[in-house]
Amino acid sequence: MLTKPKHILLYILILFVSVITLALIFPSNGIRISDNIYLRFHINIFNTISDSIEYANISGLINEIDKEILSENDSLEISPTAKHDTTATKPNRVFTKVQPIEYPSGDSSALHNFFKKLEKSNNKRVRILHYGDSQIEGDRITGYLRNKFQNKFGGSGIGLMPVVPPRAESSSIIHKASGNWRQHAVYYKKDTLLPHRKFGVMGSFARFTSYYDDSINANSKTVKAWMSFNRSGMAYQSVQNFYTCRVFYGNCTESCMVKGFVNDSLVWFQEIEPTQKTDFFKWDFNTPPKKFKIEIEGNKSPDLYCISLDAHKGVSVDNLPFRGSSGMEFTKLNYNNMAEILKYMNAGLVILEFGVNVVPYPSGNYSFYERAITMQIKYLKKLMPDASFLIIGLSDMSKKNGNHYITHPNVEKVHDAQKNAAKNTGCAFWSMYEAMGGHNSMPSWVFANPPLAQKDFIHFNRKGGHIISQMLFNAIMNEYTLYCN
Repeated sequence: MLTKPKHILLYILILFVSVITLALIFPSNGIRISDNIYLRFHINIFNTISDSIEYANISGLINEIDKEILSENDSLEISPTAKHDTTATKPNRVFTKVQPIEYPSGDSSALHNFFKKLEKSNNKRVRILHYGDSQIEGDRITGYLRNKFQNKFGGSGIGLMPVVPPRAESSSIIHKASGNWRQHAVYYKKDTLLPHRKFGVMGSFARFTSYYDDSINANSKTVKAWMSFNRSGMAYQSVQNFYTCRVFYGNCTESCMVKGFVNDSLVWFQEIEPTQKTDFFKWDFNTPPKKFKIEIEGNKSPDLYCISLDAHKGVSVDNLPFRGSSGMEFTKLNYNNMAEILKYMNAGLVILEFGVNVVPYPSGNYSFYERAITMQIKYLKKLMPDASFLIIGLSDMSKKNGNHYITHPNVEKVHDAQKNAAKNTGCAFWSMYEAMGGHNSMPSWVFANPPLAQKDFIHFNRKGGHIISQMLFNAIMNEYTLYCN
């Protein structure tokens, strides 16, 4: 029994040495117990002894871009019918300090189809379809990009919208819907009872009666559902002005009555006939409505794929987030269904921004992801042969290492797989990872004052999204300047 002071001291010393020894040999990233449970030391002794982790210095980059954003009147009110910016066809400067767009395949004309359509946007609407994962939810990046393009090339409206409001609320428009819509999405867990794979260009559709109770609804009273789109006081002025609305639908087995309300007044109604094809109904407005509501009523619901709120010309930029997706769902979409909708879109540019959901899965080699993304791009290029494609490499994302946050070791592997996929398919590539500062840059965005990213060390906040969007727009305009000259 330890009763003497020297015995107690010896015991404490042995315990201290044991803890220090264990800390020295214990893995800095901890020991994995299960998928989400790790055994770690609360304090990493290496970080206590030596603070050797350095975060990227982004102050110069952020200050330059932020000044460019602040110097503009982002709430500038422009009419959707405003004249095309004549300086766009003959740019007179090349942007400085731009993270350049790369052409891994060596084909520097990869964006030329888009630029040719931009030159005609004063007479015809051209679309930019911005697909991505949760990094683009809530219009965080797309919204500012849309504003930049519409201010420069004309156009207005938010573009494509789902029937059911997305989980991440957008500041661009106030979107509401009745509670009886049921949404199906290609990026949800596969529903084996779903009778088809027709999800439309947004990867989702909605019904106000379920496939599973249609036999019941056939003998019951009609069902009514609605969705509304109202102006938001937080949005850019141009995005709130739309002059045309199209609602794309299919699998309509029984006729339905559709009504349109502008500022609470009924202005239009139509009966849509049964059809198995993909079709649409539309409204045109002389004056953009402040409040717009669509009601649909019937015994059986058709599949509603999306609603487009646009101007008749200029640029439309669509925010198309696939929550939790790795970007490998496109080949699961019915080809004919997609083609029937896309023929009305006049897609000029398709942006693919995925990757953060691939990083957490350990793999020594991401060639499987390169092959999968290559396949997805080829599928989309077949659907939109006249569009240009821009592959965006994922952002930096961090994992905790002791008292610090460091770049996840798989980030650069996924980034390189995406760049190789762009090379395999002749697409342009833009490295968001390098644009934001590269290795260990995400902590610099999180700890900035004010913060530019969320504390999950993965997602940008709205201000950070604006900065990324400005950098992306500068990179595209840099290439457009070179093309025009």
